[in-house]
Amino acid sequence: MGLPAFLDHFNARDLKVFFRCWVAAWVACLLFIINPSLRSLGTATFFACMVQFMLPPSGIVSIYLLGSLTLLMGMFLAWGWGVIVMKAALAARPTAETQARYASLQQAAKAQANATGISPVAAAQILIYEGYMLDVRVTVVTYCLVCTFIYLLARLRASNPKATFTAIFGTIISDLFLNYAPLFPSFQGTLPLTLIKPAAIGVGLGFACSVFLFPRSTSHVVLDSLEDMMEHLKLPLKFTASAIGKREEKDDLDHLRLVQSRIIQEYRKMEPAFAFLPLDFSVGYWGARDVEKFKEPTRKLVTAILALLEFHVTRVYSASRNEDILLKYGDKARLQNEMDTKFDHDIGRYQRSQLAEMLDGFRNAGDYHLSGAAIQELVGTGTYATEVCIEALDLLKQCIHMANCRRWFRRPSKEDHKALCRRIYTALEDLRRVRTSFVHDMTETLIANYTSFFEELSFTNETKKQLRDLVISMVFEEHMANAIDKTEALMMQIYTVFHTSNRIRLWWPLSLTRATSWVIGKDSKAPMMTPSADDDPDQASDLIKVAEEKLRISRGYRTKQRNAVGRAILGTYHWFTSNSGLYALRMVIITIALGIPGVIPHTAGFYYRQKGLWGLIMGQTSLLVYMADFTFSVISRVVGTVAGGILGLLAWYIGSAQGPGNPYGLAAIVGAMLLIFVWVRLYLPPSLLQGGIMGGVTFLLVIAYSYDDTHIFQYGSPGVGYAVFYRRMVLVLIGVGAAIIIQVLPRPPSASKHVCKSLSRSIRSLSDHYALLLSCWGHSQDHGKLLAESVSLQLTQSLVGLDDPIALLRFEFSSSRFDSKSLTDVKRLCHSINLNLRRLLVLSGSLPQSFQDHLSRQTGLIDHRIIGEVMAILATCEQVLKTEDSLPEILPSPLVRRAYEYGAGHLGELKINPELVRDEEYRKFCVAFSAYLNFLGSIDELVLVMKDALGEAHLVSKSLADLV
Repeated sequence: MGLPAFLDHFNARDLKVFFRCWVAAWVACLLFIINPSLRSLGTATFFACMVQFMLPPSGIVSIYLLGSLTLLMGMFLAWGWGVIVMKAALAARPTAETQARYASLQQAAKAQANATGISPVAAAQILIYEGYMLDVRVTVVTYCLVCTFIYLLARLRASNPKATFTAIFGTIISDLFLNYAPLFPSFQGTLPLTLIKPAAIGVGLGFACSVFLFPRSTSHVVLDSLEDMMEHLKLPLKFTASAIGKREEKDDLDHLRLVQSRIIQEYRKMEPAFAFLPLDFSVGYWGARDVEKFKEPTRKLVTAILALLEFHVTRVYSASRNEDILLKYGDKARLQNEMDTKFDHDIGRYQRSQLAEMLDGFRNAGDYHLSGAAIQELVGTGTYATEVCIEALDLLKQCIHMANCRRWFRRPSKEDHKALCRRIYTALEDLRRVRTSFVHDMTETLIANYTSFFEELSFTNETKKQLRDLVISMVFEEHMANAIDKTEALMMQIYTVFHTSNRIRLWWPLSLTRATSWVIGKDSKAPMMTPSADDDPDQASDLIKVAEEKLRISRGYRTKQRNAVGRAILGTYHWFTSNSGLYALRMVIITIALGIPGVIPHTAGFYYRQKGLWGLIMGQTSLLVYMADFTFSVISRVVGTVAGGILGLLAWYIGSAQGPGNPYGLAAIVGAMLLIFVWVRLYLPPSLLQGGIMGGVTFLLVIAYSYDDTHIFQYGSPGVGYAVFYRRMVLVLIGVGAAIIIQVLPRPPSASKHVCKSLSRSIRSLSDHYALLLSCWGHSQDHGKLLAESVSLQLTQSLVGLDDPIALLRFEFSSSRFDSKSLTDVKRLCHSINLNLRRLLVLSGSLPQSFQDHLSRQTGLIDHRIIGEVMAILATCEQVLKTEDSLPEILPSPLVRRAYEYGAGHLGELKINPELVRDEEYRKFCVAFSAYLNFLGSIDELVLVMKDALGEAHLVSKSLADLV
């Protein structure tokens, strides 16, 4: 067994990234240990390292700059707004009153200085922080304007995950004006510089490390991902080689789905990087234009391998499910007896019994119709084909590695370059040869072993079983041949570029407009940026909607709309009461609740001395849009705070003992401890990211405030060592406690309902794709293929993006009847429906008209009754995901049985003969036939999953059910 994913990063590439981020964080920590920089920047010098924890320089230089731009933009926007707020707030109090109060402050400061022996300036400062200059009018104006800005930032964060840093840092700067503007007697426009200077220095350190320590360009990142993708794509081929001719094993299913998820996740990581290639500035063999040529062949290869993988998933899962159904519902006599004796109602019994009755017709004594010699021949043919593909992917990986990772050191010689070119050319010839031999040998083996089937004149259960096995074999043959074709296409493209680009060059950016579109655009993502808990899974659905609108997929005719005034009122209401609106409203409420003690005369001094600002920031950053994310975030934050505080205490007492802080000892121990925190920040799963950041921030606060206390004077110093940790822990608990109250009351935002809504939209999109398929089928229109290619992978990525939100549902207290397991099953079935529709849409533009008509007659694909039944079930599933109502006991399912019953009247048209089996177009027909039945089967299972989660309603007696 390998290392856990958290520790499986001990390779040259990840260690280089880790070293770069560690250096940036350590140098930022040295700033508050070095006295000159500490006195110049102030007590918030540690903010430079905090920025490194939030935005480490782990990716591409240009992407890091864009991320830093969003961070600084939030701070500067808040600074500008804060200046306006402070001016407006101070203007709310008449100048005469301000001057009189200020004169009174000076007199009180002199009296306190005489009584305590401190300087009048220090005494005046203490009185100011204790609220001597507070005025209700100033406070009200400040809170109204700052809370408005915080509300807008929260809306921005909820609607656009790329604006997370903008909202977080903009809110922190706004909190400074919220807490201190009402306290000051005069305008202090430079107030945020105490945080902005260290933040800018932290960004500068990150940029310097990105440039001078193992810099990575966009093409470098794309090729790294492409190299990893080659390794992932070998896994389905290895499984194929081991599975040919063997009985399906249920234990393989989890492994196959894990491989499927990893391939899609790697593609999700790689695809945005292709869009950033025009910004690329790099040195190497291949430029942005060269690398961009790999995008389309890679996408097609990934699609082909995923289709082969889905074939295995469907085969293994169907065998296991059918066995279970036949075991429980296959015995008609026992089933009849149970129904007559009024056993407890089994949810989904009617549909499962109908399916079992159909499956019973395919059962016979033998499991395989092929002889042992034929199976061995197929194993040899299929294994050799997969081995050639795996060797080709290995060569592609070597080629990419040579061009990408040997630009500076160990540059390949001309002989090495030519030798690899020859090996790739040989592999191309092998792929072409093995494709022909694989198709020929497998086809002839099937023809030789199904001779009795071709000669059979009538259709019995035995011949039906043989027909099914023959079709499955030909579907596998087509998927494997397609995988070989797409491997050859990608290899040919890489070979062409590799053969012609054999010297290192400096490559300049092709276009800079992409940077602007990324900052403005909501849907565009950046490569190498860790997913956020705020990522909205509906965004991919928005991309799909754009593609659909371009192809004019209509949802139908709308009824008369409300008048403009009604639409405006409803739109405004929904804008404020949406998930984003309620999140922003909660943000304002917690800001007022945790910030108001700082502007009350009796508590202002205590609030300042106890660093209440950090409690406010903790409460604000703890709030999240959905309850499941929030619950897990609270747990991880508290755990991270405790762990970070303990390590901070350990580092402080090791580096300083009982002294005031030894700069050399602290520099050494902080550098060692940062190894832990930087590793955690870079390689923790996204769901644990906030806890990791909180641990690093708490560690910094313990060290920095302890050192500040002994080296620079500050009013309200939190103390040294344990005192800092204790106060920090109290503030965290206060902030988290307030966030819990505000998040829960009056009604917690349910993540399960949000996931249900996302899945409902996915089913709605699938209904549109099904309608498009019906429109294209039989007309050989290419726009169906265009939609399938442009939308299928996006919808797949959208569904994979729901993995983490669904996994977090077990931490949510929700009244929803859908749990994590049921929604995982719904997502899996939506994924299966999507892939099968994609195959059918592609084939609608390439399958000959005669075969399209033949499939329609065999399955009723374009029969209006079956279309109505499919649409009705999809619409029902779409609605119950939102309403959570129980489904009727009797629905027009199983649809697979309906399709078989429809085709029963056309059995005489089958007449399969060896010439058809040799026809490549007939193999595509078999793929279309299999895809359509799998499409219907997935819908049938979707109904059962819904019934298992929600129950059944409108029960019908047995006698009436038999008439349906």
